[in-house]
Amino acid sequence: MLDFAKDKAFWENVRTSDEFKWHREEIKALYDDAFKEEPRSHSAEDILGNDDKGLWRRQFDHLQSSALMALIYPENEEYYNNLIKIVWAYLNEYTWAPLGHYTEYYYQRTPKDFDYGLLDIFACSAALALTEIKNLFKDRFPKLLTDRITYEIRRRTIEPYLTRKFFWESHDNNWTAVCTGAVGSVLMYEAPELYYENQERLHKSMECYLDSYKDDGMCVEGAGYWAFGFGFFTTFALLEKEFTNGKIDWFKRPKVKEISKYLQKMFLTKDVIVSFGDCSVEEYYAIGLPSMLRYIYGDEVERLPKERAIVSKNNTHFNFLLRAVLYYSEDNYTDKMNTDVTYTMTDSAYLVKRTKSFGFACKGGNNGESHNHIDVGTFILARKDKQIIADIGSGPYLEGYHGDKRYTYFHPSAYAHNLPIINETPQCQYRQEDVIVHYDSDSSKAYMDMGCAYALDYMPSAKRSFVFNDYSVILNDEFTFTKESQVTERFVSLIEPRVEGSIVIIDDVALLQKDNILPEITTKEVIAHIGNRPHNVYILDYILPKGEPKFELKFQAQNK
Repeated sequence: MLDFAKDKAFWENVRTSDEFKWHREEIKALYDDAFKEEPRSHSAEDILGNDDKGLWRRQFDHLQSSALMALIYPENEEYYNNLIKIVWAYLNEYTWAPLGHYTEYYYQRTPKDFDYGLLDIFACSAALALTEIKNLFKDRFPKLLTDRITYEIRRRTIEPYLTRKFFWESHDNNWTAVCTGAVGSVLMYEAPELYYENQERLHKSMECYLDSYKDDGMCVEGAGYWAFGFGFFTTFALLEKEFTNGKIDWFKRPKVKEISKYLQKMFLTKDVIVSFGDCSVEEYYAIGLPSMLRYIYGDEVERLPKERAIVSKNNTHFNFLLRAVLYYSEDNYTDKMNTDVTYTMTDSAYLVKRTKSFGFACKGGNNGESHNHIDVGTFILARKDKQIIADIGSGPYLEGYHGDKRYTYFHPSAYAHNLPIINETPQCQYRQEDVIVHYDSDSSKAYMDMGCAYALDYMPSAKRSFVFNDYSVILNDEFTFTKESQVTERFVSLIEPRVEGSIVIIDDVALLQKDNILPEITTKEVIAHIGNRPHNVYILDYILPKGEPKFELKFQAQNK
């Protein structure tokens, strides 16, 4: 498989042509950064000091960067020798899973279940990386090394999969696709007969992953998790199509095609990607997956802006980095975006709209989604290269972030989203009925009733609407109460607001409140998920008079 990846003429072109200069520079930068330290396995000091996450990331960067550099520059002994070192270091690791996953996993097991074959998303990714590196370098590697890779992959990946069942085989998020896609790909490379014996099991898991999407192809986990899960799905599906001589082709399915179009719908401007859920407000996309999808579907998958594209940064994986080179075409990117488009993902209750002046997204849904934030009814307003009214995305993955402490952290809580607070009570953290987002193209108006998401028996409805013009967006909220109540309308920005008279201005957007209510503005320092950098969040609270059931706010662009 991937025989064209062994073509010397292809790598000669990668090494010399201007078309691949971007790839060479990013991969070399990744290599230089990773090899500031020598490749090595975990030491006792690492375990005692719990210094695992950084080491795991360096190991993976060592592995993927040295492999690509050795492919691009086959005569360079440094790259080849460093690749040998890191592969051997991986083979000497006790587990291919990061320490945090390993520890959490065994907390949930009985002693008799002890084994070294922990198959989490990282161990599975490492197994696929080592398998493909062995396949690409088997004519250059010493036989001892190729035999050891074969042995460790069988011991750590194939045998555990054959002898156990894993929770992710029937999970509803990216884990299912990552682990299944990696293990299935490993089987095709290493043990074709076992792939056929387990084909039904693999397909059942992939069907489970696809079932986590609705027919509109929307990923409620966020753009990063779409890339992670669907990237491994696509890697597996392309290999399987080749392996079966086209007999199995997942890409003929309408739902798979819709999922493939997801990212093109998430751009609010050339520099801003929708950041709902556990996404980053500074989201980039690695080009491996979009390159594969354009290879498969051609222009049925739109060209993407290059402003947010990366080759190798931000925790990519070897199968993506390799395919970022193998499937790359300059034709995959555009400097132009359609600024008069509306995407209505009806099944998932998302709406994305681009006008001459703004990018806009809002969501309904429920508060029981995968990687959920308490955010039914929230929205993002973007202009040029900034989120004016923001969704700050994911916070750092601290203890309990994915468990019972999740909503005690600011980022996924209702307090971090552009939502009303009723009688000092935020939106409910538990799943209620789904909130549907409607869009009337004739009046250019989106609307929903988010009342059920609050689970307040004295507030049967909370209607929110947005009216779109070329240079303004008007928000209207209207509440129904059965007792006197007070509403605080909260908005969040990453840009410091300034007040001029009765007007609030964020960047070059004026917030015009119908009744000239000025917000209370507070500042909160938070930590970004990517890079763990501190930054400020600006909170604007419009406190309505007690008993007032209506609120209107106009967002007006100042410079057309």
